[in-house]
Parts: sequence; C-alpha cells; structure tokens
Amino acid sequence: MTANRPQLGRAEPATVPARLHRDGIGYWFGIPFRWLYQMGHNGLGIVRVLDITQLRPMKHGLVGPDHPWVTGINPATGQYIWHDNVIFRSPRGPNEDALPIDDFVVTKTGQFLAYRVGLSTGPEELPIGPRRRMPHGISYIHGTSHYNSGQLIFTDFPDAISFFSDKKFKHEIYRFVREERREVLILFRNREYRPRDYAYFVCCLRTIFPWFCNANGPKGKVLWGNSAPYPAANLITGHWADDVYVVKKDGGAETVVRPAIEKGRYFQGEYGGGRRFVRWPEKALAWATYWRIRMRGGKGGLFFVNRQKAYADHLERLKKVGVAEEPIARM
Repeated sequence: MTANRPQLGRAEPATVPARLHRDGIGYWFGIPFRWLYQMGHNGLGIVRVLDITQLRPMKHGLVGPDHPWVTGINPATGQYIWHDNVIFRSPRGPNEDALPIDDFVVTKTGQFLAYRVGLSTGPEELPIGPRRRMPHGISYIHGTSHYNSGQLIFTDFPDAISFFSDKKFKHEIYRFVREERREVLILFRNREYRPRDYAYFVCCLRTIFPWFCNANGPKGKVLWGNSAPYPAANLITGHWADDVYVVKKDGGAETVVRPAIEKGRYFQGEYGGGRRFVRWPEKALAWATYWRIRMRGGKGGLFFVNRQKAYADHLERLKKVGVAEEPIARM
C-alpha cells in the first residue's frame, strides 16, 4: 500500500509545469514575518495553556458526561457532529480503494478526542497517571478541537500540500478562520507514513500560514505531537481559547456547543494546483524543531506536563523489558 507513496522533499518530475514550482514573491518574502508572528501567537497560546493548567488550573467536572464535547452528538440532530463539520475532502485516487472511507477516519478521530474530554468528567477525580495523562485544561481543549473545528480530509501529505500551496485554497482557509473563528483539523486517510515526512508537512504549513501546527498520529510522537488513531494535524488558530475560557464561567458549558458549519459555504471552487513537495525553509524548520526537542532529553515533546510523572508506569514497563525509551520519533 505504501510502495508507490510519494516521498516528501522530492520535487515532481520535470513534466510538471514550471508555474507549480513557483510559490510567488509573497511566499518567500513573507516567511520571516509569518514565522515572527507565529512565535508571538504561539507564545500567547503557551501562556494561556499554562494559565488553565498551572496558574489557574481548570477543575474536574466543568462539563458533564452527557455534554456534546464528551459524546460528539449534535443536540440538533442526535447524530455525530463531526461529519457535518467536514468542510473539504480531496478526491480519492484510483489506487486508494484499500484506504478506509472518510467517515470512518472522521469517526475514529472524533471518538478518540471525545474520550479525552471524558477523562475530566465522572464521579471521581482521576490523578495524573495511567488513567489520565493530561491536566483537565488540556482535556477541555480536546473538546473544542473535535467538536467545533472545521475538518479537512486528504489522502497523504503530498496530496494535502498540493492544496495548501494553492493560493485560492489558502485564501479560503483564511476566510473560514476569519468568519467562523474556529480551529482547523486536518485528517489523513493513509496511516502509513515516515515521521520525517510528517514533520516536513507540519512545518510546511507553519511556513505557509502564521499559525502553529501539531503532528498527531499513530507512529510515535512527531515533533510536539501526540498519539492519535489516524494522522491528525491541528492548525492552531488560537480560537480554542474563546471556547475553553467560557467553560470556566457559570453556564458556559452550554454556550460552547456550537452549531454545525453551514454546508456549501466554503471551498466551492476548484483547487489543488499547487506543488506536492516541501521547500528547503520548511525542511530547515522541521530539523531545527526536531533537534530542539531532542535536546530536552526525557521531557520529549511534552511541554505542559511532567513526562516522568505522567508516564511513570509506561516508562517502568519499558525499563523492565529492556526496551529503549523514545520520547520523540526519530526523523
């Protein structure tokens, strides 16, 4: 299934029109400005997460076990909301019949994230450890991530890059975020990938857009990412805070349940005319991020929790069987 999968970092054959290899002057001259904005924007996000996890930690039970963030059910329809929030899906190729259907990928990812929210509900407080690895604030972020985000589905990383590097598609992403004030969740049908390719992809998006992007998936922790049943990259626009901070207020749990995204409002044109490979600034950003995390040693890519404490049981099991512990997937 993966033998013919395109490898990131390799240019397409010479038969590809020359225009596809030019991102335009806005891409090249805008890189330092987008990266600088991203540093400030991501820094604000870090301060907010530290606020809800350490300075003024959010408590257990702010949403109940029947809350839509825990069930994924849209009260208006009685069905999972995730499928209604898919705002774009790329065409499936002729050799992709073996890949799971889109609805399955969406459902498995939504259920996974909803379960994480559920760890902060129930009759008892779960301590940080085997049953709940993350603080409650992180659990609530998972709620807005799966329930309120606009979702886009692609086959693999080159497929996604061919759309995100399309100027019309990129402008539509900006329009969606500006009008809806939501996060963007990017899902992939293919579970087979190299950590290096995934790192290149998220740093490609971090170069095209002024927002941070996380690489979550089933094949180890790539850069700052975490585990997920399918590759799921979060393009973090910062609007998660609009919802999470409301949850802390009286009656806030009801107001953060946003309606499904209006059908036919976004991505109604023809897209996909961009490149299918990563450029050298994107690869450089990926390697710089990788070595920064490697230098953190046992902390790995966990920034808001003590990894030695949260994963003590897992680390002890690895030690007993003599398996080397990898806090970050090797590129």
